[in-house]
Amino acid sequence: MPYSPPAISSTGLSISLYNDILAYLVSQYLAIFGEASYLGADSPDYQDIAVRALMAWNINAAMQAVYFAMNPQTAIGTSLDLIGRLIGVARKSFSYSTASVTLSGTPGTTITNGVARDANGNYWNLASPATIGGSGTVTIVATAQQPGVITANPGDINTISTPTAGWTGITNSAAATAGEAVEPDSLYRARLLISQAKPSLTMLAGTVGAIAAVPGVTRSTAYENYQNHNASYGVCNTSGVDVAIVTGYPLDPAANVGDAATISGVGYTIATVAGDGMSFTISSSAGVQNGANFSVLSYAPTQLGPPHSITCVTEGGNPAAIAQAIYDNHGIGCLINGTTMEEVADPLNPGIVMPVWFDVLSYEPIYVSMTVHGLTGFTSATEAAIITAIVNYLNSLGIGESVVFSELYGAALEARPNPDQPMFSIRGALSGGIFAQTSAITVAASADITVTSAAGIVVGQAVTGAGVPAGTTVSGISGTTVTLSQNATASGTAALSFFSLGTGDIAVDYNQAAQGSAVNVVINIV
Repeated sequence: MPYSPPAISSTGLSISLYNDILAYLVSQYLAIFGEASYLGADSPDYQDIAVRALMAWNINAAMQAVYFAMNPQTAIGTSLDLIGRLIGVARKSFSYSTASVTLSGTPGTTITNGVARDANGNYWNLASPATIGGSGTVTIVATAQQPGVITANPGDINTISTPTAGWTGITNSAAATAGEAVEPDSLYRARLLISQAKPSLTMLAGTVGAIAAVPGVTRSTAYENYQNHNASYGVCNTSGVDVAIVTGYPLDPAANVGDAATISGVGYTIATVAGDGMSFTISSSAGVQNGANFSVLSYAPTQLGPPHSITCVTEGGNPAAIAQAIYDNHGIGCLINGTTMEEVADPLNPGIVMPVWFDVLSYEPIYVSMTVHGLTGFTSATEAAIITAIVNYLNSLGIGESVVFSELYGAALEARPNPDQPMFSIRGALSGGIFAQTSAITVAASADITVTSAAGIVVGQAVTGAGVPAGTTVSGISGTTVTLSQNATASGTAALSFFSLGTGDIAVDYNQAAQGSAVNVVINIV
């Protein structure tokens, strides 16, 4: 393109590139000193022109950076911070990881400004002073020296870095609570764009922005049922005309009778609804189905919660601060729905305390079994990369977002370093969520366990829990005796989860998020 001076027009900033500037300066030189002038790359005059062209381009680049710095969508670093201050939303600062540690040694020993090291080489400052008690131990809080996400599994903090007479040992029995790194530009920019909705769009958008701005909140959303509608969707079990909701919002025993219900893609009419709203009957038999997707709609699937209400779902953050953000921004006269309650002070009426309800995000563990045939170059590292890619996909899903079965294939294929040179072939996959769960049952070193109720448990379901080997399934059911395909490896009281694997999408409840874990992803090599 020919050279043109820098300009800002209706289409934005326009600047010339380095080659355009260089060509322009060369043409001007020749026009002044004549076309016969020698301007080879090795000539001093050409080198001088090239330096001047580079200087002009550097100025243009700086001008472009300044122009971009005025927009929150393109500003970076300090420029983005300045825009945030104008909007009234500051970048979230870092915090430090903390861990409960137990010091051991001679009773009465006082440790001042103690420091410990973990298995990963990170240093932790101990609360000071710390005095070992009469039992020879004392439990205190240790804080990581470096800010951000510093992790330490149980037993990792085990080395004394500042030897003190009488202090002989240190350990952490529980995993450390990880801190937070400085909020990166990408997340800060997204939050700024959300926060701009607070004064300019709906009160619901303002509430969403206010919750997202609470320190420590990592994910959040809000649902609004602004009319007199009732709805639910999620996962259910069916037995003839009887339907039991496994995940989903309760139905209204009066309002939802006569509404349409869709189960596994087939339409029915609701005949009756139980008093608690978690079970209902339909006009014709749906057969026996376990873990079937369903929706009951008298308006739309996103209209959740009681009539004329908002339901906020949050992950992380201080509950009191979240409640205050909801109260300060919610609409006039609407019900604030949820299962967690915090009392907040009315800012305009001193002495008046109001209850605010919201839901704390819970997690739906997702189980994946994938059959893979290794090709040239396939190694155990490739298998680990497939597992990591699947786990990352599951954990990237938002609140209430379904697990799309075909995306498991797409995620696994991300483990290929070069798509043009396949290292493995996917021969099949199955996935599922928790279907039934028992608690406080006795697990013995055998294949039989006794459950309080076998309702919802069927032969072929996978089983996970303390003392149960990976890959275990249900091989038989007799009353409350459930036979496993493998003997348990430990004895004691444990909670077990039973889940069915299939090839369909997995619906996740409105106040849940899919949860991926490497221990729940099995790769079968064929």
